[in-house]
Amino acid sequence: MVSGRLLGGTSKINNMLYTRQVPGEFSAWTEAGRKGWTWDDVEPYYNKSETTLSHTKSEHRGHKGPWFNRRLDDIPMQNISETIAATSSFGIPYVTESNDPSAPAVCCARLDHTIDDQGRRCSAFDAFLPPHVALRSNLDICTEIVVTSVDLEETPNGLRAVGVFFEHDSIIRGKTHRRYHCSAKREVILSSGAIGTPKILMLSGVGPAEHLKSLNIPVKKDLPGVGANLQDHLGVPVIFKAPKHDTFEKLLSNPFSILWELIKYLLFATGLMLCPLPQISIFALSRLLDDDSNTVVHSANGKAEFDAHISSNVPDIELMALSINASDEQFVELKDWYTGAFSYLCVALRPESHGTLRLRSVDPRDFPVCDLAFLTKPNDYVVMRKAVKLGLALGRRLREQGYPLRDLQVPDSESDEDLDKFIRAGSRTTFHYSSTCRMAPEAELGAVDDQLRVHGIQGLRIADASIFSSIPATHLQAPVVMVAERCADFIKASY
Repeated sequence: MVSGRLLGGTSKINNMLYTRQVPGEFSAWTEAGRKGWTWDDVEPYYNKSETTLSHTKSEHRGHKGPWFNRRLDDIPMQNISETIAATSSFGIPYVTESNDPSAPAVCCARLDHTIDDQGRRCSAFDAFLPPHVALRSNLDICTEIVVTSVDLEETPNGLRAVGVFFEHDSIIRGKTHRRYHCSAKREVILSSGAIGTPKILMLSGVGPAEHLKSLNIPVKKDLPGVGANLQDHLGVPVIFKAPKHDTFEKLLSNPFSILWELIKYLLFATGLMLCPLPQISIFALSRLLDDDSNTVVHSANGKAEFDAHISSNVPDIELMALSINASDEQFVELKDWYTGAFSYLCVALRPESHGTLRLRSVDPRDFPVCDLAFLTKPNDYVVMRKAVKLGLALGRRLREQGYPLRDLQVPDSESDEDLDKFIRAGSRTTFHYSSTCRMAPEAELGAVDDQLRVHGIQGLRIADASIFSSIPATHLQAPVVMVAERCADFIKASY
């Protein structure tokens, strides 16, 4: 597990992708009983936080927010432009704006990245805690601390969050740490992510009662949804050998290339050092792909199957085209002067499998026990097979177009048995942890209500990736900021 333990969180270290959910995902939330979370409800909050530098005339994008994003217009790698041509031949349209709500649900899309007009990463810290905000007299920022628990107090009206306990963070085991307390006049907001937030709640006595009792933690609120439904996007890379000059590996093997790209970045804010790895992604619906995943099959519904506002049309497959080795394996074949790697990272966007998060101990510095339970539902294999086949079909089409790809890490065949073996061997996280304190009724293993209030506890809300009812079918940083903007308005409306 990886998390961003610094101001700005994981937005300081991620791939800087700015991708919203398609409107149909919020249609599904409404159908599931969530109130106040339609696309019309959330779109203004997406717009509020952002300034798009590339889509300046778009009516459905933000132009006055503190969080900058842009599309990188130069595509330096030929394999990316060849992929765009290949997807079009499969019946997958190419769109230049991935966050257009009117764009088709199935598409090959150019991606936006949280990069400002000077070529710098624009993290959540840069956007929302600039110096004039961070130095406000009514704001104190405590770093190098660890929250040990939420202070919960029984009142005549029920359980209430009245503050938090915290200590200096230290890796020295057994050391006695000075304990501090911060009181809350109105509310406590947990925003520690899908790993940290449920851990804090369980350390506070809020979570599955039997688990808390097993660690001798007094149960303040039996809430089984805390730590349940842990989800992530499973990724499996299909990897090819490509000309090294057309991949990022050329920077690793040629010091002159590194120097030249550094000069271009420092002087002109251009070049490979500006360019995040994923410039395009292919979004698909597994049910619309034929058996070989090289043709989109339409039924009598025609264009309606591409309508991104319909809940059943939320994409369940993403392929990221990456001009690099997308696995952790070091290949001997990539050590010569001529051979680089090109990958399609095949991702299941709507997994049915979900796991759990549990405390390892009562020590707040111990990392919790996380079981992602990948591929524990049979249908997840069905979707991943289609995704891997799509990656293989694109590789074949690039070769047919004259691009010199050779197999590097691919399945032995396209039989279900070989595909499943390949999927199990190559599975990797995409670090999109979510849904461990999901928005749903208690009876449905929910932890928060439609205004992000923790069930059964007054004065306590959550605003992070843990609240998603199920993992969003996109990259998570833009949806999380939207949730935070909504939480701020919920709080203001309460007072």
